[in-house]
This record gives sequence, structure tokens and C-alpha cells, in this order.
Amino acid sequence: MGKQVILVLEADEESRSDYIYISSVLDEWYNYRLNSDVKITPIFMGGKGNYKKKKIINKINKYSKIYQGGDTYVVYCFDTDKYDAKPEDAKTLEEEKRYCETCGYDFVWFCHDIEEVFLGKSVQKTEKTNKAREYSLSRGNRRMDKTRFQSEIMLKGRSNLVKVMEKIFD
Repeated sequence: MGKQVILVLEADEESRSDYIYISSVLDEWYNYRLNSDVKITPIFMGGKGNYKKKKIINKINKYSKIYQGGDTYVVYCFDTDKYDAKPEDAKTLEEEKRYCETCGYDFVWFCHDIEEVFLGKSVQKTEKTNKAREYSLSRGNRRMDKTRFQSEIMLKGRSNLVKVMEKIFD
């Protein structure tokens, strides 16, 4: 029996930057591209704050219904922004987490943003897509530090991505 993982990402569909990073981890550690029993379906929110818009919910429902291969897992992926310094960012993050828990979705966070976890630094908005593509192209030359993706607490440059994926893929 197969698995479908619906990744709901903050990036827009044109840039796909978040998906580029995350799919590299899934490919590196879970060989999802070689595994015909695993289907990854990205949904792009087109920006922070769009996580519960009707358009996004409709896409989740559509892809969940049409997948007949087994179980479907919905994984929302969020940058934490400056949650530790800006009360409004912490409040937003807590609302996103609560929404995922209420809906039965998995909640993945990147502290402070996905680029800090994958590249070790923040990137200007205009460079996000180019940096993600560069990362993807160069990934065969280095191994990713899995501990960066197994954090239970939010620390700069860390994520819980692998902890969530291990629950799904085990």
C-alpha cells in the first residue's frame, strides 16, 4: 500500500523554492523518486497567511480524494520568521500550529526560515529561487547534516522536518 504526502508550502508555484529544498531531503533520505509507492504532491500557498484559504483547502481535498494508492498525509511547512523577537510572528506561528493540530495535519517548521536551515543564512526574496536551484544542483557534492532537521525545539538554523517524515515513512 502506498503513501501520498501532500506538502503545503509557503512559496508560490512559480518559484517553487521551498519544494526544491524539501524534495532534496526526501530524495536523499527516503529515495522517494525511486519508490513507486510514494507520491509527493506539492501545494503552494503563495505566501504566509494563506494556509487556510478556501483555494488551498479545496486542493488538499481534491488530491486526497483522487489518490487511490493508500494513505494520504498532509504536511504544512512554515518558516518561523522572528518568532523569538516579534510577538506577532510568535502569535501567527501558534495559530498555524493550532490549525494543523485541529485538522489532523502535520506541522513542519523552519527556524527562522527555510534558507537558514538549508544554507545557513537568510536570503533576499529576489534570490530565493536562484539559491534553491543552486542548492539542488550542487547537492550531490555534499551530505546534509541530518541533525539540523531533527530538532524538537525551535533553534536558529534547525527544523523538525525529518522528525515528521520519519513518522510518515516508518
